[in-house]
Amino acid sequence: MDDINELIVISLRSVQNQMVQHKHCFELYGYDVILDDKCRPWLIEINASPSLSTNSVADKKLKKNLIGDVISIVLPSDLTEYS
Repeated sequence: MDDINELIVISLRSVQNQMVQHKHCFELYGYDVILDDKCRPWLIEINASPSLSTNSVADKKLKKNLIGDVISIVLPSDLTEYS
């Protein structure tokens, strides 16, 4: 996971000057990463508008947790008690 986190940080730093930064907005990026036979991550693509549709129970659970994580980051802690 540390290697995947590093991959994400490096990719975001490489485009930070082109990213829109506004205190009233946020973006969710979808990273497609594949692991090779030695569990090294390789970046396939980054989606600026990742799909949040689901096609399995596991996918639905993953994306529900993702949305919950995004809400907990974006909203002040006193507002997340209702989610």
